[in-house]
Amino acid sequence: MKAAYLKAPFQYEVKEVPLRAVGDFEVLVKVKACSVCGHDMILSSYGATEWQPFGHEISGLVEKVGVHVKNVKVGDKVVLESGTFDRFSANSRNGRVDLDNKGPNFWLRPDDTMGFADFIVVPMEVCVAFEGLTYEETCVVEPLGVALDLVKTAEVKLNNDVLVIGLGPIGLMATRLAKAMGARKVYGSELSVAKARIALARKWGVDEIICPDQQSLVDYPFERGGVDRVLVTAPPKTIPDAISVANVGGIIGFLGIDYGPGGMVTFDSNAFHTKKLQLRSSFASPALYFPECLDLIKSGVVPTHELNTHPFRIDGIAQGITGFRDDRENGVKALLIND
Repeated sequence: MKAAYLKAPFQYEVKEVPLRAVGDFEVLVKVKACSVCGHDMILSSYGATEWQPFGHEISGLVEKVGVHVKNVKVGDKVVLESGTFDRFSANSRNGRVDLDNKGPNFWLRPDDTMGFADFIVVPMEVCVAFEGLTYEETCVVEPLGVALDLVKTAEVKLNNDVLVIGLGPIGLMATRLAKAMGARKVYGSELSVAKARIALARKWGVDEIICPDQQSLVDYPFERGGVDRVLVTAPPKTIPDAISVANVGGIIGFLGIDYGPGGMVTFDSNAFHTKKLQLRSSFASPALYFPECLDLIKSGVVPTHELNTHPFRIDGIAQGITGFRDDRENGVKALLIND
């Protein structure tokens, strides 16, 4: 079987590797689609100092199951949670499965493949079966779960004005969810070069677009003077601006990632205090809400097929990912398609 590996900066290698045996509680999945995550781009840029498998936004077809697997069968179409909770942990048994991410997963097992491969062997617990949707639509269920966790964490409510900072795939899906949850007005912030993302945001119902390279977010004339909720899917350096534009009593949900000095931010604690703001971390690990996300795609609330702009085959993964990286004007989402 073929499997892809990466090493920073933007080095990719496709290897022929053996397909290992399937354990009693495991499932062999033929990867049909795997989309590129922002975290994959960070690893490609500077995060991976050694060769490693990658890819965790996966949909595929069940090829084989272990003798004790009961939740899926051969021939099922499945999406894969990158990792789930430990059902025996204290947090899980106390009703907070969202606080436990030590359960079965396929994340960075050095001797196994991940999503950018022909096949992947996974724990049975991470398999969620679906019908009536394509592999291309469903491989983004994992990031849709991230977006759903973000809007739930920020408690978007009826008649809120919402600002989404960063209109990548997660930010775009968050705009759709915010609208569906009753937001009065949704603003989106994205660099002007990202024309395809801005166009899709407008198509998906974002009311106003702010390009921070052309106009200061802090000085933008929001209709209510600011916004009630801010959803940050951009790097941490955007948090101070989010705090500045939040109205009194506002909630800021945050999931952006950076490392080293880029992970450190400072802000005016007095303004934060007097405006009675809340800054809440959204970290969708374990991966949750997959059945709900599948329903949201089926019902048309989030038309995920419209995100996919840069498909590629496994033998062309280097050109596919670097081409997507360099096409900032037209790129929304890149994804591997397997026959």
